[in-house]
Amino acid sequence: MSYERNFTLIESAQNERLKNAIRLLASNNALRQSGLAAAEGLHLAESLLHLPGVNIESVWIPQSLLNKPEWLTLSALSDVLENGLVRCFVLSDALFSKLSKLKTPTGPMIFFEPENASTGIDLSKDIALLDGIQDPGNVGTLLRNCAAAGVQQVALSDHSAWVWSDKVLRAGMGAQFSLHLFSESDLLKALGASAGKVTVRATSLHPKSVDLFDADLKPAGIWVFGSEGQGVSPAWLDRASHYIRIPQSHHIESLNVGSSSAVCLFEQFRQRR
Repeated sequence: MSYERNFTLIESAQNERLKNAIRLLASNNALRQSGLAAAEGLHLAESLLHLPGVNIESVWIPQSLLNKPEWLTLSALSDVLENGLVRCFVLSDALFSKLSKLKTPTGPMIFFEPENASTGIDLSKDIALLDGIQDPGNVGTLLRNCAAAGVQQVALSDHSAWVWSDKVLRAGMGAQFSLHLFSESDLLKALGASAGKVTVRATSLHPKSVDLFDADLKPAGIWVFGSEGQGVSPAWLDRASHYIRIPQSHHIESLNVGSSSAVCLFEQFRQRR
């Protein structure tokens, strides 16, 4: 490949660039402070590399991957690396295993600058708020559910798992790249500045809750999905205009938040078809 001239071979575990990359990957806080996130694996690489204007800091590749068909057909990489502005490092498989966080490292590892939405929240369109959801797998599942059900705006509270962590990226299968992501404070500011009434739906066993399948979900609104243990926080329960309960058999106590969000969002999707 013509861009291989831009590859840098790293042959020692004492290489300072490699040591710094390993240090960053050891802590989500270190990554966040550096202004970077990391995506590992061919699926995430393909999603990331096809995004227009994405700022990629570096690409790390295990040597064994270079001759595999799935790598050779990753055509988007050539466009990113051709101009030589992105640093691309090739490692032995043994060295790459020190970098990877997977039990079976596949590569590549791409460090990039994550971006949240550049525009403000549009309250006339659907929004999902992740209210204190701390499990990375659940956050990733929720993001994937939102993308699949057509909810393009997602806000996350400070107590939710970091949306760009490696575990959330893998669980969401790159759904982050197709969504407009905001903080809870962004959402609260938008609500505070709004002159109109905004529908806020909270999944809850509130005394005034309505069966999901009887609720009118055609109007746009805010879905609030609460934490695994505590559910929707008291502050958002107070803000809610509609309380929704999911009907189910008596053989199980409850669904987890990932499953609950899928049921709710796809019932909304069904009603709007």
